[in-house]
Amino acid sequence: MKKITLILLLLPFLSFSQKITTKKDRVLIDEKEVAIFKEPVRDQYQLFDLAGNKQFTVEYKGMSEGKTILNQWLLLTSADEAKKTEIPYEVLINSLSPTRIMLHLISAKYGLFDKNGFNASKIETFFNTERESIGDKTLKTKMEVVASKKDKEEKIARYRPFVKMDGTIMFGGTAGTNIVGKAMSSNYTAFGNNNTVSIYDLDNIQVATARATGNMNNEVEVTLFNDSKFTYNAEKRFAGPDNSSFVKELVGELVYRDITLGRQAKSYNQNLLNEKIKLAKERSRNIYNVSGYAFDEKGVRYDGIITAQFEKLDINQTGDTQVVDAIDNYGKNVSIKYKNEKGRERTITLQAKDNIKFYVRNNDGTETAFEGMKVKGDAMKKLSNAMSLGFNNAYFYRVIYTSKDNSVLVDPVEDDRFVIKLKSKSEGQMVDKRNNDKLSIQLAEYLSGCKNLASEIKKGAFDLKNSENLINIVNEYNDCK
Repeated sequence: MKKITLILLLLPFLSFSQKITTKKDRVLIDEKEVAIFKEPVRDQYQLFDLAGNKQFTVEYKGMSEGKTILNQWLLLTSADEAKKTEIPYEVLINSLSPTRIMLHLISAKYGLFDKNGFNASKIETFFNTERESIGDKTLKTKMEVVASKKDKEEKIARYRPFVKMDGTIMFGGTAGTNIVGKAMSSNYTAFGNNNTVSIYDLDNIQVATARATGNMNNEVEVTLFNDSKFTYNAEKRFAGPDNSSFVKELVGELVYRDITLGRQAKSYNQNLLNEKIKLAKERSRNIYNVSGYAFDEKGVRYDGIITAQFEKLDINQTGDTQVVDAIDNYGKNVSIKYKNEKGRERTITLQAKDNIKFYVRNNDGTETAFEGMKVKGDAMKKLSNAMSLGFNNAYFYRVIYTSKDNSVLVDPVEDDRFVIKLKSKSEGQMVDKRNNDKLSIQLAEYLSGCKNLASEIKKGAFDLKNSENLINIVNEYNDCK
């Protein structure tokens, strides 16, 4: 039982002021004899009262797999050996004596005896209390560990990893020719915790970084290329200059976790990127491969599959979709994949500057219209355009209301940026985030064809940040005599 004192379980100490000691075969509490104990065999204690009457037997039990201790517990047997029960082995005092640790546990936590001797009532209750079998549970765990270990060994054996002295990692054993990567070890530092190994694959991607912590369990911490981590207790120690045995075991741990080097990381990263792009598309206001139709500048209709990108994809969910480092074409083009008169697939790209209209079919059977146009009052709509030689202020806007071919539209991305478009004008009037005073002057000028309405707008009769007010303005303009 002395071996178990090296492992102190980090449990809260119970409040127990009485000091338990042993002297020969006597148990003392605060120097007062309270019990007799005998150790007929190692790790087994028989406890008697001072009159020599047997009370119960306590036996330490433990189960390990290799160097790993799976569990520790105490088996208690009643005086008549008719009842047995198991309790966890807990270290509740600072002591190097396993006997004191055990006596303190059953006295302080379970109250089986105290300075007045054995407590018959608590002993009876203790043995009548049903508890799960720690031994059975641990045996099941051990069987699972053994099975897992066997599975691990068989899996690694299928690849037969081998590491040359120069760090070349191969599959197929010593005679194998399947090179899958390279290992680079740091300089060896005796008793250090900065001994590391970096594993690279055939694409020179750093697949894993392993750090030998230098602790008693020879623990190795591994960080993978996808930022996941794991820890294992190595059988081989980091050494120098030949570190191939340590690296071979490390590669085995990677293989067991399905990290097989080669070009796997590149494929993984690409798949991950594809998934990020897919999710970013779903989060965006862009339109991808949706059924619909469009009319070009000559009025020719194209029915097919529509794609229109209004904003940059936020792949890493930073919240930033602004384009400031390239010519901005977002919101300016729409592509339609259609079939020509011969039934052959074609794709045409139409531009907002040509006053194009396109429509997408929604799942509920309705349609959403988009109209391309230049706008007044927002020449700096996109910062990048101001710096572009190809600058134009024509974009597609989503139609939210139309009457007599006069419309209220909204930016597909920014829900608070509106446009009023009159059929009689080639440009729309932007109603954006500026204050109402400035917007009212510009909108009144745009709608000057209806003097009474323009006058009211100029006087601030409408809150231009409200889409319903904008719809009312269009309706009043239509009714203007």
